[in-house]
Amino acid sequence: MRKLTLLVFLLVFSFCLNLYGQTNETFTVPPFPQSLTLVFHDLGWNFLHSFTYNYGTNSIFSVAVTYAAIESGFDYYWRNLAYDNSFLEKMGIPAVYYGFIVPIVQPFAVYFTGAAFKDTRLQVLGLAFMQTLALTAPIQAGLKLLTGRAEPGISDVAWHTRGERDEDNSGSFKWLNTTFLMGWPSGHVAHAFSAAAILNEIYKDNIWLKIGAYSYATLMGLFVSFNVHWVSESIAGALLGYAMGKTIGRSFSNLLGDNKTEDKLSLSVIPNKAGFAVQLGIRL
Repeated sequence: MRKLTLLVFLLVFSFCLNLYGQTNETFTVPPFPQSLTLVFHDLGWNFLHSFTYNYGTNSIFSVAVTYAAIESGFDYYWRNLAYDNSFLEKMGIPAVYYGFIVPIVQPFAVYFTGAAFKDTRLQVLGLAFMQTLALTAPIQAGLKLLTGRAEPGISDVAWHTRGERDEDNSGSFKWLNTTFLMGWPSGHVAHAFSAAAILNEIYKDNIWLKIGAYSYATLMGLFVSFNVHWVSESIAGALLGYAMGKTIGRSFSNLLGDNKTEDKLSLSVIPNKAGFAVQLGIRL
């Protein structure tokens, strides 16, 4: 019964988000503190387009890569590589912590810095970071609860003590029977790649900022795969986070009057007198 309740909650959550904040208008950024309301800018629209971005291939490939890594034995090979070389496992420990702290501190630090210096673009970046935190956290947690994938067992998450060597359990999924802290995909990596993609959209001309952001995200994916995640979970987190970041980044860059990018595929739920209608749009 609890599993069914959780599944219904996730469906209702996604439906409500699609109805809230959906707009095609271009806003002007109001002064602080009214500008904080823009965290909800195109919230539902961005939620859905995170899955349909790039014709949904990011979502599809995240599943396909995971399947291939399990069936080929690469997930288990990578796990044993980290297990047999303890220095790799230790390298991953700091990433577990700052990968949790940075997504929480970063949005507010960026936003209030922009407000202090009256830098509109920096404020919008902070608002976009806030929205990606608000969306990425429940999405990756919901997927972890849904899939219930077994941990790699390289080390204990809380105390970082060595795990026990056992048989390959990379293909073990306990559907709707796990916690939201561990599993598929990696939330650390999803947050990192989402933030990097947002930076790429809002600061399109700053090549060094892009290199730094994507380098950080890539290293995050590498380090957590040495410690608390299967390598396929890191790859899946990167694909899903990138799609979300590109979607949110494009949406918020429109607030700045940047060139608007239209998605060729769109899906929306529109309320009407009869209830609601599902609209699928394709631009040729």
